[in-house]
Amino acid sequence: MSRKEIKAEAKDKLRGNWGWAVLVFFIDFIVCSILAGGVTAGTHNGSWKYKMSLLNPEYYYKYGTTSTIMGIITGFIALSLVISFLNFRDGKKDGVLKAAFSSFTNGRFGPEIINYLLSTVFTYLWTLLLIIPGFIKSYSYAMTPYIVSDMVASGKTVQATSGITASRKLMDGHKMELFVFNLSFLGWFIFGLITLGIGFLWLVPYYQTSRANFYRALAGSQFK
Repeated sequence: MSRKEIKAEAKDKLRGNWGWAVLVFFIDFIVCSILAGGVTAGTHNGSWKYKMSLLNPEYYYKYGTTSTIMGIITGFIALSLVISFLNFRDGKKDGVLKAAFSSFTNGRFGPEIINYLLSTVFTYLWTLLLIIPGFIKSYSYAMTPYIVSDMVASGKTVQATSGITASRKLMDGHKMELFVFNLSFLGWFIFGLITLGIGFLWLVPYYQTSRANFYRALAGSQFK
């Protein structure tokens, strides 16, 4: 399936389902924004106190640790978009709230979060060596949550690196293809920025549905 066909199929799938898709994304966006905003507000509480804390090395340790943990939490919540839009693409549209927090449902939490954490750590370690190898590895692991979701849904046993290993093999020879696919949404991303973020309400569902199509075209049902 060509990139054009993948995106056209996503548009067809979303026709008549835009309200659901936008609402699922909006709920996740609000939850993640509240969590991230709470960390920032709590850390920067009090202008003079905040300025003085910048002189204390301990501040950077505490703030860095808190931000990292919160980044992991919000990232995992956002992972629900990957799962819910894959289900949607496969004809299994969950209720809005269940879809918005799908990474926590149907036995996915353990397998998804372990593979998510390890893929994040592996990518970070590769990035410490050089930026480009880390970037390439991020594409190697890109299909991990989709694969884990398929494996969990089919009742297969998911080990700590099952999704990561399978994604690495699946993406062998297809990383550039995914990079070009992502690049094809650049114009939409710029449009989202120009509209002060409003455009992302439509871009994210469109992108997630298209990406789910990309995965299914590549993997088929081999992990189900």
